[in-house]
Amino acid sequence: MAFRFRNSIRIAPGIRLNLGKRGVSVSAGVRGATVTAGSKGVYGNLGLPGTGLSYRTRLDKSVNQRKRAEQEEKRQNRLERQQVALENNPDLAELTLDLDEKGNLLLSTANGAPLANEERRKLLLNFNAEIQEWLEEQMEIINGDIDLLVNPHLDILTPDTTSLRHQIEPFPEPHPEQPKFAEAPKAPVKPNAPELTWKDKIIPGRKAKILTEWQAQVKAWQEAYQAWEAEKARLETEQAEPRAAYQAELTAWRERKQVHDIEQRELADTFADRLKSDTQVMTEVLKAELNALDWARETLIDFELDESGKYLKLDVDLPEIEMLPTQEARMGVRDLRLVITDKSATQIRRDYARHVHGVVLRIIGTAFHTLPSLEELVISGYSQRPNPATGKIQDDYLFAARVKRTVFAEINFHNLKEVDPVIALERFELVRNMSKTGIFQPIEPLDN
Repeated sequence: MAFRFRNSIRIAPGIRLNLGKRGVSVSAGVRGATVTAGSKGVYGNLGLPGTGLSYRTRLDKSVNQRKRAEQEEKRQNRLERQQVALENNPDLAELTLDLDEKGNLLLSTANGAPLANEERRKLLLNFNAEIQEWLEEQMEIINGDIDLLVNPHLDILTPDTTSLRHQIEPFPEPHPEQPKFAEAPKAPVKPNAPELTWKDKIIPGRKAKILTEWQAQVKAWQEAYQAWEAEKARLETEQAEPRAAYQAELTAWRERKQVHDIEQRELADTFADRLKSDTQVMTEVLKAELNALDWARETLIDFELDESGKYLKLDVDLPEIEMLPTQEARMGVRDLRLVITDKSATQIRRDYARHVHGVVLRIIGTAFHTLPSLEELVISGYSQRPNPATGKIQDDYLFAARVKRTVFAEINFHNLKEVDPVIALERFELVRNMSKTGIFQPIEPLDN
């Protein structure tokens, strides 16, 4: 079923935005992005292959993205505290913590022997906080990121306007380095004529001696001046060619920079129009925006934009239902333990339905937000499931919807917590055969 359309996007799961004590950074996964962080947010400059364009996009606009990053920061802090506790109490490294199927805490030595009651009591008393943190970690592992999985629609972007702006690229060539030329020595200073006093004039021979010394100084200066002029001429001749070459290189560099700056200004001036009319630019921007999404599970998207840029078709390869957590855990009220319960098959199916509908809603919102000229899209979601007749795994389409921008824009994007993604898709032209308990029967995708 995949690859029905010409453009394919693989959205990898993972935390893209890291909020830590040392500031904000973006982790690997935002392809082709250079990242800048400041008081107004985290932005990425994304290059568009084959267009000569790059544009500026906000990378921390996701509610769940921030929540996920904050959770990851808490995990890192907890691991640091656990490491400190182990360093300060080497005996802890000889102990093993585990849970039974009901969530009761099991404490044993390194060789697997259960701790004696008295040792267990002392351990629980002295390391209550550390064990509590370990239990919280196990609770997160059991629950998974279920809150993020069932609420991807909270990150839907508004379709009324796009936040994308062309990013002017600085001229990539460095300024030519000026050669270091030897400086000519300073010109020798001509000696001033002596000022004769009345004593110099009346004392026999004194005036003649002063004038003779001065004339000798003038002669030495004339010889030094001639040598200075010769050295200056030699340096000028020696440096004439490299100076001319540098000036030519500098002039050419300035001309190339001017051309680059003019091109960048023209691209910036026309970016908004090209985002509405140039389907190549529209396609590459949509690819980049989808790739930059923070996502809970890997999702594949195939899409095709028509020549007018007003109509978009998408196929979404949704995660399988098996990726959802099948248990839920909570901290015990009194003892250091977890209360672990198995989710019913109905609850898992309902969580899955909420997840896949939320995924599709978020993709719809990203498409309308990114492409201002887009008026309508058709989106079909499918997943890999066993064929009940053959047992072989096949692609089954679960639901499909035709969505107009005008209808999608009627959602209250300031109150998405009150939006049920399963019900929200029913406002559009929807093809779906799903029971009240979340059982999907395969459907035929929408093509036109």
